[in-house]
Formats: sequence, structure tokens, C-alpha cells
Amino acid sequence: MRRRTLIATSFALGGLILSMAFARGQNQSLPSLRVGVLFPGRMGTRRRDIVRRGMSEVLGNAADRVAIDARSAEGDADQLKAFAEELATVSPPADVILALGSLALQYARGVTKQIPIVALDLETDPIASGIASTLARPGGNVTGIFFDAPEIAGKWLQFLSEVMPSLSRVALLYDKQTDLTQLKAGEDAARLLRLEIFRIGIGSAAELETAFEAIAAAKSNAVLAHSSPIFVDNAGRIASLALAHRLPSIMLFPIYAQMGGLISYGPDNFELLQQVGTIVGKVLKGASPADLPIERPSRLRLVINLKTAGDLGLTVPHSLVLLADEVIE
Repeated sequence: MRRRTLIATSFALGGLILSMAFARGQNQSLPSLRVGVLFPGRMGTRRRDIVRRGMSEVLGNAADRVAIDARSAEGDADQLKAFAEELATVSPPADVILALGSLALQYARGVTKQIPIVALDLETDPIASGIASTLARPGGNVTGIFFDAPEIAGKWLQFLSEVMPSLSRVALLYDKQTDLTQLKAGEDAARLLRLEIFRIGIGSAAELETAFEAIAAAKSNAVLAHSSPIFVDNAGRIASLALAHRLPSIMLFPIYAQMGGLISYGPDNFELLQQVGTIVGKVLKGASPADLPIERPSRLRLVINLKTAGDLGLTVPHSLVLLADEVIE
């Protein structure tokens, strides 16, 4: 009980310090607060601007004076780990760490139990992994948006089956550097649908061509690409490889179908950046991550690319087209 009291007191004091620092930050002559961003891929200005837009929903114009120190590992796990250590230990440490992806969160948690961490992690189960006590009150120094997707893994395979009734063997493409909870959900869903599974993991985008050659050699009928920051940055490349190998495919993010993939079903990754930015804003304003409820994506979108379906010689059922939020012709 005494340990819990000490932890609660620590976060309360941390929130007070952040509130005072934020108030001082209204005076532009004083140093601003700093958000350290850990990103496994390439962050870029678009993602940075979207995060700041989310922060401004809470902080108003003062969000413009918050420094966003984005560290892009560009697929290098060792570099990502080094960045986490820098953000937590190099003086002055970041006021908040924004961890994008399960590996970024793993490394952030490994270097600090005091600095607030806001996560956007679409692969990890926060309760089963011990990150949070409950979704309503995480209880530690981590909060954010999580979506391990067991509830929609079956939908991904169902959509593929509707477009390709002869589907019998599906390749599950995943990033070996992410948490495997989502992959296991895909495997469970495939078994329920009596589909054979070909499991193929990659460690970097450079392995995508080899992975698709293996998928084709294994006589897979279709590809389910699980979520990964690396896959988002390479959505067009994955779509092109799937088409070149005559493979119907589905991915979590809308950008996949928009860039030539057959189907996508899941949250918009850029909308999630704005949503997680608002959580960062709340923490900067003094809220404790221990008390900030873990959020889920606010909406899921079904996007179907009819042009790609035609190129693959497939007919998308009209009933499925009617369900789509966006149809690309």
C-alpha cells in the first residue's frame, strides 16, 4: 500500500510540475515543454503537424510553443532503442514521450517509469501485457490508444473470402519487431474459417520482395498484412507486390486500398495521430497517465479498390460494395 501511495504521489507531483511548466511556457522567453517522439519508420513533417493539431485541441495556440523532438529510426531497431535512452536520460529529458508502435513503447518503458508515456500501439493488448491495470485507469506511467484487433481479425478474412470464395490458404504477413497479439488473432480467425495459414515475418522493408516470393511459392491464395509502422510507409509497395503476384490482399489502414491494395478495414492511421495528440496535450496540461483512460480508435473504415479487383479478375459482391465507406474505381 505504501508503494502505491508513493507512486500516486509521484505522478501527482509530476502533473503539478508539468502544469506549472506549461503555465510558464505562455511566456515565450522561457523554454517550452518538449515532447519526444519515438517512431520506427520515418516521422516526416505531416505526422508531426497532425500530432500538433491534436495537442492544440487541448492547449490552444500554446501548442505551437511545445517542442516536438521526433526521432525516426527508419527501420533500425537498435537506433530506436538508442533514441529512447536519449529522450529519457539526456538532460533535459523529454516532458512526455510519444511512442508510436509496440516496439517504440517497449523501449520507452524500458528506460523510464517516471516520464509520462503516451502510446499509439495497434498491436499490443495493454492488459495482458501488464502495461495497464485497467483500461479506465491504467495505473502507471503509460496511457494512449491501443487496438490489438482480435475482434476484427475475422472480418479481414471474411472480406477476403467474399471477394474470393475459393480462398483456402492465406498468408499472414507481419513485422517481427511488433507485438504478436494481432498476428495470433489472425491465426485464430483463420482456423475458425478452416483456412490454411502461411505465416511470414519480416524485420525490415528490404525483405518485402523476398517475403512475397515466399508467399507465392507457398501457393497462398491471398495476403493479410498486419499493422506495422513500416507497412504504413510501404503501403504502395506492398500493394504493387500483391498485384504483381496476383494475390488479393487486405490491410488495416485505409491508405493501403487508396494506394492500390484490394481492401482495407480499420482505423485511419493519420486520424489516430491527431487523437493521440490530444492525449499528449492533456498530459502536458497536468493530467496523470495513471488516471487517463486508454482509448480505442473512434471509427473503422472499409475501403475497396474496384480497379485492383478488376486487375485481379475478381468481382466484388454488390453487398460488400454497399458496406464500404470508400470505393475506388
